[in-house]
Amino acid sequence: MRKFLAMIQGESITQLDDDSFSFKTGLTVDGDGCPRCYGPNDTGLDYTIDAGHPGNWFGVLTDATGNPVVQGGDDPAPGFYISTTSLQFKQYAVTDPRRYLNAEFVPYAVCPGILAQKSVGAVLGCKVIVVNTATNITVEAVCGDIGPSNHIGEGSIKLAEMLGFSGSPRDGGTSEAIISYTFYPGTAASGYSLQPL
Repeated sequence: MRKFLAMIQGESITQLDDDSFSFKTGLTVDGDGCPRCYGPNDTGLDYTIDAGHPGNWFGVLTDATGNPVVQGGDDPAPGFYISTTSLQFKQYAVTDPRRYLNAEFVPYAVCPGILAQKSVGAVLGCKVIVVNTATNITVEAVCGDIGPSNHIGEGSIKLAEMLGFSGSPRDGGTSEAIISYTFYPGTAASGYSLQPL
């Protein structure tokens, strides 16, 4: 039985009998989880504003006073902020950059929050098949992050590169609606475990 999930960017998204849901749009490059993604004064791979701002940080780990946590000398990118993802390797401490998926090396897709909440089956850690329909390049990715409910079509640096695009979070990916995403809630991606929200 089909279950309507949401209308996002003009796309009616429905979960099918096999629990999958799909949409076709562009690709916005997400650098979250990469130790070099965000830093003070736009020193990272992405603009600092894309991680939030004082009083409303959402893409980086913050301390008890609400300020971004800066990596130390033993971390992968000293001086940069610790960028986070929703899917985590929980054997590492919250302040350890290895806890989060590194967008430079992991092909992951981002699921809008409303789809993650309304779909049947766990979405975080699930298998995602992403296809560049212009070239037929197909990549098996993992759902590694939860994004805004009003935006579809976001993936990691590595995913963009594997699909044939620039992986720059600042100006990579594509605005053309040629990228097909199919999420399989309840089916873990190879090498990953499902994580309930």
